[in-house]
Amino acid sequence: MYIFSKDWKRVKNIIVDMDKKEKILNEIWSEFNLSLKKGGHPFHIFSISTINNNKPDARNVVLRNVEKEKRLISFHTDLRSKKINQIKNDSNVCALFYDKDKKIQIRLRGIISIEKSKETILKKWNALKPMSKKCYINKCAPGEVIKNSKDYLFSKENIPDIESGKINFSIINIKIDEIDWLNLSHKGHERMIISFFKKETHFNWVAP
Repeated sequence: MYIFSKDWKRVKNIIVDMDKKEKILNEIWSEFNLSLKKGGHPFHIFSISTINNNKPDARNVVLRNVEKEKRLISFHTDLRSKKINQIKNDSNVCALFYDKDKKIQIRLRGIISIEKSKETILKKWNALKPMSKKCYINKCAPGEVIKNSKDYLFSKENIPDIESGKINFSIINIKIDEIDWLNLSHKGHERMIISFFKKETHFNWVAP
């Protein structure tokens, strides 16, 4: 009887632990989706690191799309930017999110790629506000050396139609292979690695 009770307690603890792990994963996806709708959400802007000549190259980008079933997140960029060649040369990527109020850090590792569907790109382009479209009509490519700080802009007399920026618009997708979740707390930090293998999801607690 004692052994049975002890075994049941162990099984119960495993079930409770798994429930907690799955709850954390669901909360991560919920917060990602919320950041698309709520202005000022801490996950709306995040950092990605790509590889440039065997060295990490990081920058902030804006989260534009979340697809939980595909384990996919997306952002927009200019096709002329240097990150495009970096992505073509090395598809490994790390993304970093941080919520300073909840003290939760999320690192994503996965495969980064350039959206190929012309239909998807056109649909997203048409949904952009005019202010966003203007970012893609600059006469110079991002990172191009210029003489003066505003030389990348067209003069007021020569500003092209904003629809011409469509040829420079691109969607970048990140297929998530691993989530590194960290909760900073005075009661004791918690850290968990969530790994995805095809249709399987593996959860592992690790030391913070």
